[in-house]
Amino acid sequence: MDLPRLLLIATGGTIAGAAPSADRTQGYRPGAVPVSALVDAVPALRGLARIEAEQPFAIGSQHMTGAHHLALVARIRAAQADPGLAGIVVTHGTDTLEESALLLDLACPRGVPVVLTGAMRPATAIGADGPMNLYAAAAVAVDPAARGAGALVLMNDQVFGPDRAAKVHTSRTDAFVARDGAALASILDGRPHWHLPAAEAATRRPSLLDRLTTLPTTLPRVDIVAQHVDADPAIVPFLLSRGARGLVLAGTGHGTVSDPMRDALSAAAATGCLVIRASRVANGPVTRNAGVDDDAGGFVAAGWLSPHKARLVASLALDAGLGRDAVQALVDGF
Repeated sequence: MDLPRLLLIATGGTIAGAAPSADRTQGYRPGAVPVSALVDAVPALRGLARIEAEQPFAIGSQHMTGAHHLALVARIRAAQADPGLAGIVVTHGTDTLEESALLLDLACPRGVPVVLTGAMRPATAIGADGPMNLYAAAAVAVDPAARGAGALVLMNDQVFGPDRAAKVHTSRTDAFVARDGAALASILDGRPHWHLPAAEAATRRPSLLDRLTTLPTTLPRVDIVAQHVDADPAIVPFLLSRGARGLVLAGTGHGTVSDPMRDALSAAAATGCLVIRASRVANGPVTRNAGVDDDAGGFVAAGWLSPHKARLVASLALDAGLGRDAVQALVDGF
């Protein structure tokens, strides 16, 4: 049987982690296991697809940078231009996996699916979850029903959209959920069972592909400002002095903010800095002019985006040359 071709891009993370002993699930070295060993650990992959594996870097995803992101976008765009390629799997550390997934969905074509997966236990651990996650991710990537899906997240036997995927536990193997939503598919007997057509779900998400035809050498700097008791608004001019072109408020409650911090952010917006008002609360939207006068402050309301995803969207939007109103329209698309 002529098996579909699958590109496996390994970037490190826990799925490739090595610990001193099999009973250790913490204190391991991420990215220590090469991609060839990951493939060899799942012999059933060979019956699923013709695997072409490569490893551009091997890091814990807390070390992911804009340079890594741009390299991934460039590589995946090039791979997606190959008409014989069925799908792409990216193994990735779970700490920033959800951010990378949204980046790839916004900046890459959506015809050839890109499935990001990882693990909560290192490869050397008893009951490591990486092998099954890798197999399931490959099954999703080569599934004809996944064509047009864009970037997806496969974790704990579920497929999540990149806009809603969220890591919500530090150590359990069921660490991922769909923020304010449901999974797009469930994995049963190693195969995806779609609750919603994957391509249809992708059409509901905005894209910046047409505005990012030429990739920059660096992405605009956007920082997150946390609202908390006694938060010091002096952080705002400091970040601007460090080159921030955008700021995202991780506000309390419905994106609420103290008067001093609001005034500092409004002053930043008046200078042309893109300011997005999000919430540190795990679920629920931040709606425009609800509790805070976004019109007066010159703010964008983050809607359903977490602060970290809003930061990523802001950076890409700035590079694409979008103004404040266009960024609000983009965010509203989620």
